[in-house]
Amino acid sequence: MDDLEREAHLTALQVAADGPRQNLELRECSRGKALACAVLGVVVAPAGIWLVMLPVQFGLSVANPVAWTLWACALVLIGAGFAAIALAVALARRHGQRVLALTPDKLAFANSTEPLALDTFDSFEIDQRHLSSVLTFSVAVHARAPLLEPACFRSLMAPDAWPVAGGLRVKLWVCALSLDGQRVGFEQLTGLLLAYIEGAQARRTLGQLFPQTVRFDAGR
Repeated sequence: MDDLEREAHLTALQVAADGPRQNLELRECSRGKALACAVLGVVVAPAGIWLVMLPVQFGLSVANPVAWTLWACALVLIGAGFAAIALAVALARRHGQRVLALTPDKLAFANSTEPLALDTFDSFEIDQRHLSSVLTFSVAVHARAPLLEPACFRSLMAPDAWPVAGGLRVKLWVCALSLDGQRVGFEQLTGLLLAYIEGAQARRTLGQLFPQTVRFDAGR
């Protein structure tokens, strides 16, 4: 690397290091999906109950295969209806909860035991699906796996993260994210996370190259 390339690289690092400085909280946005599940459950469950009563209304005997078919369909509908209602309750409780807290140097998941140094992660992926998204953060080579409270059955009601690949990655499932009450789109979220992670990594690199400058800045 010649002097011009080195200077350009340092300039790029400084630009990245001077990245976003705001403290942000990204929150779950699942009210619409909760409402849709509630409507589905309220429609499907009564339909199942109506099917249960249908053989009685028509005077079908217990041995009649048509009655058994109707009852089987009824059980499926009732189960699906109550499952949709339970999911609606979980998503309603999930709505508005903090998913990620970002500062220029720290990141905290909903179930983090303590805020993590942002340079713990060196990359991320967003798998955007039709009704939800999965965020995957990759742990940097120099960092240790983050400590998270274990996700359990309540995870559907709370946007908890969980480690995968032996702690080398952290995954997070969300319906949608909002920032200051506004829905965050895929491109906006990508740019936001990239700016914060690149900024933290750039500051770490500059700190290794010029440790005396970092010590001076920290002491001011």
